[in-house]
Amino acid sequence: MLESSHQYYLITEENQQRIVSLIKRLIGRKRESWLKKILSQIHSTAMANLWHFFNKTEKQLIISLLPSDINADLLAELDEAERTEILKSKNTEWIVDKLKSLEPDDTVDILKGLEKWEANSIIKKFDKTYSQKIKELMKYPEETAGALMTSDFMAVIETATVEKIISQFRKVVEKDELEDLHLIFVVNKQNQFLGYIPLRKLILEKKNKKANEIMSPPLVTVQPGLDQEETARIIQNYDIVSLPVVDDRNVLLGRITIDDIVDVLEKEASEDVYKMVGLNKNEKISNTLSTSLKHRIPWLFVNLFTTSLAAIIVGFFHGTLQKFIILASFMPIVAALGGATGNQMVAMIVRGLATGDLNWKKAKWVLFREINSVIIGSLIIGSLIGFTAYKIENSYILGVIVASALLLNMIFATITGIAIPFLLKFARQDPAWGSSVLVSALTDAMGFLIFLGMAASLLGK
Repeated sequence: MLESSHQYYLITEENQQRIVSLIKRLIGRKRESWLKKILSQIHSTAMANLWHFFNKTEKQLIISLLPSDINADLLAELDEAERTEILKSKNTEWIVDKLKSLEPDDTVDILKGLEKWEANSIIKKFDKTYSQKIKELMKYPEETAGALMTSDFMAVIETATVEKIISQFRKVVEKDELEDLHLIFVVNKQNQFLGYIPLRKLILEKKNKKANEIMSPPLVTVQPGLDQEETARIIQNYDIVSLPVVDDRNVLLGRITIDDIVDVLEKEASEDVYKMVGLNKNEKISNTLSTSLKHRIPWLFVNLFTTSLAAIIVGFFHGTLQKFIILASFMPIVAALGGATGNQMVAMIVRGLATGDLNWKKAKWVLFREINSVIIGSLIIGSLIGFTAYKIENSYILGVIVASALLLNMIFATITGIAIPFLLKFARQDPAWGSSVLVSALTDAMGFLIFLGMAASLLGK
């Protein structure tokens, strides 16, 4: 949906609390005319970022005072939980009135968060053209190119003249039918995609030239079933603002714009961070206590199981620890440095797999390079810690044990940090899924086993 042309307030981290406080004061004093004026000057994206500062009553009043266009865009900007809270309080007519002004892909995103019967009842209220567009987009699975695309685009037949194309473009602009229109697509009579015309080029060409004479050939296209992460990578690599989506017969179905991809990149990055530490991808600061517990309890049980392994290993060497109590001082160091090394590797590998910079062929080279790097780093750190152990206990054997355990555990952490994301990818799972949790647990257990095992052997049980 096209935004109004007036100037919006710039909301920053520095002034957002002042804006929120002002809105809350005006609500408390029931100054609705002033409140309405201020709300109309806040962009829907900014309002979505401020939304969690308000309570339920305040949100309802804000919704009732917001201009209709900002209301519609706000629904598209809010996350699913916040949006559902609004939609449950409104009747079907209100929802239809707001959604019909959005781009079809934004409306589909909202409808997919509702119950199927609710979505169907809303779709029936749209006009025939818009309803058909929504139904077409609803059939594509989540996290695919088809789910990202919009069926609103401007396409012209290959024989159309520049004069006719410009005339058609003016009508589209006058009716505010499209947003982010940078390219005009060219198709044949079978609606097969042939190329595109940048607006700048269209303006500069002679009026009698035809579309197929001035168009640029297709740079890249995608099919609707392609994964959204791969789609985002294509847009990044080819540096394009509008990506055509075609079927297996090259029939033009829609387009994916850069703003949708920015959302995908942000979402995927957040998901990777959450998954690495065992958090659900839908975890939010604003979630209720019960929702947070439901997301976190399963992984807490996984952590309980994995940390129990380290506890069992420590218990096996309780005699050695009782005899040489100083070992307990160095156990956290061995485990922590192993865990830090492993998590660094996980972050690098997960990121490399996500961006396409890393694949199976490069894995051996990465492993060789990282092990060499870790050996050098662990020799430096290990020598320092080993010397410290020697000075504390006046025992060079203890120093050798600490240094050697650090070296071996950091090498193990490197191998594990590389192997786990690759194994998850091989199993067709997300490489980020719990990688950090698993690596930390394994390096703790292995670190204790190596350190205490060497101590038992060299110092005596």
